[in-house]
Parts: sequence; C-alpha cells; structure tokens
Amino acid sequence: MITTGQPIFRQIIDHINSGIESGEYVRGHVIPSEPELCKQFHTTRMTVRRAIDALVNEGKLYRVQGRGTFVSQIEFDRTYKKQGFTSNMLSLGLQPSSQVLSAGPCEAIPVVRNHLEVGPEEPLFCLKRVRLANSEPVAIERVWLSLKRFPHIAEFDYEKESLYDVLHREFGLDLSSSYSKQRISAVTLTGEDAQTLFGAKKGVALRIRNVDYDKTHRPFAATDAYYHGAKYTQDILI
Repeated sequence: MITTGQPIFRQIIDHINSGIESGEYVRGHVIPSEPELCKQFHTTRMTVRRAIDALVNEGKLYRVQGRGTFVSQIEFDRTYKKQGFTSNMLSLGLQPSSQVLSAGPCEAIPVVRNHLEVGPEEPLFCLKRVRLANSEPVAIERVWLSLKRFPHIAEFDYEKESLYDVLHREFGLDLSSSYSKQRISAVTLTGEDAQTLFGAKKGVALRIRNVDYDKTHRPFAATDAYYHGAKYTQDILI
C-alpha cells in the first residue's frame, strides 16, 4: 500500500478520504482500527494516529472511547455572510451571554495557523467561552486571532462585550463586508467540554468550524465551536 514520494501518514489520510467519498467508509460507521491500518500500510501506530488525529481535527472523523473511530454523520463546507453569536441569538429573540473560560496568548495547532495564514512564530490570542442563550449553555467556542494584527485584543471583557463589536470599534474591521467559510460536522463530545455543555460524560454536538475573512479576503479569525445538539439547529439556504 506504500507509494514512493508521499509520506505514509498522507497516504492514510488520502485513503480514508477516498473511502468516505466512495462510500466504502459509511457515515456514522467505524473505520478500520489502528492496528488494522498499521498492518495495511506497514507502518507504526504513531503514524496511523497522526493521520487519524488530522482527520478528527478537520471534523471528518470522531472518536468514541472504547468503541473506535467513526466517520462523522454530517459534514458541510459553506461560505456565508458573517453574523456573530450575539446578533444571531438576538435575531431569534433570545438573550445571549458568555462565560469566559480562558483568554490570552496561546499556541495553536498547525491547521489553525494555516487558516489564519500566519507563520509558526506569530503570536496568537485564544478566547475560550461558554456561549449561553437565556442563561442555558448552547455552545463551547474557541476563537484564535493574530496578536500582531490585533495587539490589544486581550484587554477587553468578553463576558460583557461582543468580540466582533470590539474588532469593529477598536480595530476598524468592516464586518459589513466580512464573510466566513464554514465546516459543519456532527460529533460525540466527551471529557471536560461535554461536562460543561451537557452536564454529562458525553453528548452529541454540532461542530462548526469557521474561518472569517475581511473585505480584502484576508482571514482574521478562526473558530472551533461545539453546539449542543438538542438546543441548536443550523438552517442553510442553497
């Protein structure tokens, strides 16, 4: 199964992607185990896990502890006009609020830096919040921005202020012409995030990944959010 000139972990990624597209790996069903993939590609478990981690980070796969790795049930790529959480909730007649879990300089996985089109050394700001509607937790959201482009972004209280209002008011970002590229996938959420969002060890979440662009088509924010599957729906006009 080895092809010269291409790293094995990339071969594994391409193989799984092709299997999803062809229907060999059915949505909602488990993919071959790590030992099976090791044997198939004549490689180490670390290499297989690296490939699977990349696909999990993209939302194409998700893990269930003790059961294996599954193909995400739903996955969409969409470009849409940007509307922040606060505006979205207000338009639905709900009162939005936020609880900040962490805010400050941070590291980020390579895919986030690629989305923001920044180098490996550029400092980033990360904001992690629980988003609430009528005081009920609806989502856990992580947002990454460049501290080089937005040097004072950490100075504001994001339990009281909208991030996008701050970007517009303090940094002159024209949000009326901004837009997002969005990827949606259904996943099983576990661990600390599941406890925060569901009050349970696990639950079904709608994972929404955004890359926000300004009017010059330059990315300014990358977001990874998990929405409560029983409290949030996404309507898409095609």
